Amino acid sequence: MSKIKYGSQTYPWQMNIKKFHGQVPHMADTLIKAGFTGMEAEICMLEDYYTDWQKLKDLLDEKQITFAALAVHEDWLLPEETDGERERLDEAIEFLTHFPTAKLMLGHVAADPVNQLKCISSIAQRAAEAGVVTVFHPNSGENSIFRYESDYHIMFDTLYSKGIGYAPDAGHMLNGGIDPLKVIREHRDIVQHVHFKDMTPDHVWATMGEGIGDFKSIVDFLADTGYQGWIMTEDESPDAEQDSDGVVLADGAYMKSIAR
Repeated sequence: MSKIKYGSQTYPWQMNIKKFHGQVPHMADTLIKAGFTGMEAEICMLEDYYTDWQKLKDLLDEKQITFAALAVHEDWLLPEETDGERERLDEAIEFLTHFPTAKLMLGHVAADPVNQLKCISSIAQRAAEAGVVTVFHPNSGENSIFRYESDYHIMFDTLYSKGIGYAPDAGHMLNGGIDPLKVIREHRDIVQHVHFKDMTPDHVWATMGEGIGDFKSIVDFLADTGYQGWIMTEDESPDAEQDSDGVVLADGAYMKSIAR
């Protein structure tokens, strides 16, 4: 029996942020209905559940949902963090000390790759000193600095040399023309957190199972190699704008069909 854990990012609700920001009880209840056991959140979706970690812990404990990761994005344009960036990341690290198994998941906006990786390395070191594990999540937007497989060698050189975990996103790799299973297979030793989202052949985000992603093969590979971390769906499909809850429920049903 595989020990892979399954959850959802809060992003489907973030696509309707005016309606759902701060609605953590509702999101947790929907996760339960979907069959998920974990939540990964963007800070903007937590609101006072971020400033009051005990309130979040009590709620998720009651509902038997694990807080799996906090997603944090900054510009990191300079060789060192700005005062504001450092303050916000220190707040995130302190928050995560109250959720011992949760990861600090760092993503990027538009930045110089060398400067950004210097900042991320410094953050990961501070997080490790506080007992928090850091993972890095590359994306594939037009402003992405790690969009294609040819870009990844710079990223992996730093992740390996600095002991930072890798959080592959299968959907972003599909968007960059990358074979997700190939990359995950090659770098399995540092894979510590996984994102799934689907995409159509013409590069439009799709609800899980309605696109071109071969997610079953990834699940099977991870299970066969003893992966015990989280696989998080992070649906960004147009359907999520119309029906965030419905998309999370559909994603949960799909993941049940391929789970190991």
